[in-house]
Formats: sequence, structure tokens, C-alpha cells
Amino acid sequence: MAELNIVEKVIALEGVDLLSGLTPDQLARIASIASEVRAAPGEIVLDPAKPLDALFVVLDGGVSLAKDGTEIHVARQNEVLGAWALFDNEPMPVTATAAEETWLLRISRDDFYELLSDNVEITTTVFSTLVKRFRRLVGQ
Repeated sequence: MAELNIVEKVIALEGVDLLSGLTPDQLARIASIASEVRAAPGEIVLDPAKPLDALFVVLDGGVSLAKDGTEIHVARQNEVLGAWALFDNEPMPVTATAAEETWLLRISRDDFYELLSDNVEITTTVFSTLVKRFRRLVGQ
């Protein structure tokens, strides 16, 4: 897979629920801090024994999510792994392993926080999205 330009990264980020309320310009700012990562088949992307430090968006391929050795889902194109990593560094309770040759976008928590500190409108929109998700979970 060839290296993505900023527009292609923005298109990938548009599918991220957490970022759904952002404008294309705001997504471009996030795209500028996103790096591309390749994972070979069998490579562990997220390990429950290690703290999370980044969010991943699947660009191509698939990532198997397993709990206690049982596969519970295969994340495919535009799906997100570790979204809460941006707000909590606790390990994920599942193992995420590349099921095939997989390309991901990686957004580190530190870079994301730095971006938020300079962009209050992005911060406001992301937190608004989180509150809406929480309200849906509790039935409000």
C-alpha cells in the first residue's frame, strides 16, 4: 500500500465515530499527526499486558480481537482499535492480532493531547461526542 496523502487520511478518519462531528479541516489537523503502520500476519497490535498509548484505524486488512483466546471480532477497514486509549492508558481487555497483512493509521495519545491543547473546537466536539455516546449507553 502506497503512503497516504492528507486527503486519504481524512477520508479514513471520517469513519471514526469519536471524530464524527469534526469538520474536514479539523480532521486534516488530526490526519497530520496520524502515522501509517504495517502489521504482518500474527503481529500483536494491542496487548492486554501493555498500557494503551494510541488509537488505531484499520485502513486495509483485518485485526482479530480475542478475549481469553476466543476470537470475538475481526476489525476491518475504517474500524477503530483502542479509541479509549486517547483518554485512559489502562490496557485493553482483549488481544488484537493482525489476521493478515494489515495497514493502520496510528494516532498517539501524546500527539492528540498536544493537538487538543491548541484546538479548543476539536476538544469541544470530541467531548460532546463522548457525552452523547455515554447518554445512549445509559438510555437517555
